[in-house]
Amino acid sequence: MQETNPSRRPMSRRIKILLGVSLALNLAVVGLIGGAVLRHGDGKGMGPRSTGFGAYGLPYMMALPREDRRQIGRVIRSGADLPDRSARRALYRDVLSALRATPFDAGVLAAAAARQAETTIAVQKTAQAAWLDVVAGMSDAERSAYADAVEDVLRRGPKGPRR
Repeated sequence: MQETNPSRRPMSRRIKILLGVSLALNLAVVGLIGGAVLRHGDGKGMGPRSTGFGAYGLPYMMALPREDRRQIGRVIRSGADLPDRSARRALYRDVLSALRATPFDAGVLAAAAARQAETTIAVQKTAQAAWLDVVAGMSDAERSAYADAVEDVLRRGPKGPRR
């Protein structure tokens, strides 16, 4: 049987609401801090916007004026030999299917990942060729200023689009 403590009163509705609001505010603050850490990284170059592993071309792109970045993007999107969005999604579906397969076959996953890597390399080659065209069209003074901008991005990280 359950004993009741007569000296203990039940928690009022107001207290319950206040505790709920307090919990929500605490979770919002934790979410804001967590989002800031994920967005800006932890200072070790591992954030999604960092110039760390996997983002080797990012400083070169971020240092370009906006119109040059757009020009490179247009070249990439118009690449006849590059897969369209549905083909890229299919590559992800292949990897996901291999990850979920029972029994797991590492060879199937490796093949799907290799197809995805080939596509990534093709896009990178197209982007690099377009970037080289932009840089080759710069004057000596523009290239020097661009080199300074790249160095600035490397030192401070990408701050957003340059105009």
